[in-house]
Amino acid sequence: MQRLSLLILFRDGLHDLNDLQTALTRYSEPLRQVAPDHLKFGTPTLDVELSSESHVLIESQEIAEFFPHKDSSEIERCNQRIELSWDMKNDPGLMTNLVLFVQPEVSRLVGKCWMFDPQAGVWS
Repeated sequence: MQRLSLLILFRDGLHDLNDLQTALTRYSEPLRQVAPDHLKFGTPTLDVELSSESHVLIESQEIAEFFPHKDSSEIERCNQRIELSWDMKNDPGLMTNLVLFVQPEVSRLVGKCWMFDPQAGVWS
């Protein structure tokens, strides 16, 4: 099964997904915590996974270098990311709605963040 994904890059701000889980409960969508760094949100399911490993900083630097953005100097310092992923067979409209629920909540929790589509190589 092929999956599509979007990355939300940011600097610090989350140790786990508990605050995001709390924020997402206000939407009338199923929500389940699989692990402290992994949520399943909505129907069909949008996987929400937090990464804070050292490779995230290196990946952020590479993304900023190869896919320029007006904020590239800030993006290259991002040491955390949330990956949103879903089965490519899912309805694109439904998945867009779920992403549009998650992204503003992440922004509210961490401040400035950037969303990147790694398959298309574009900033969203």
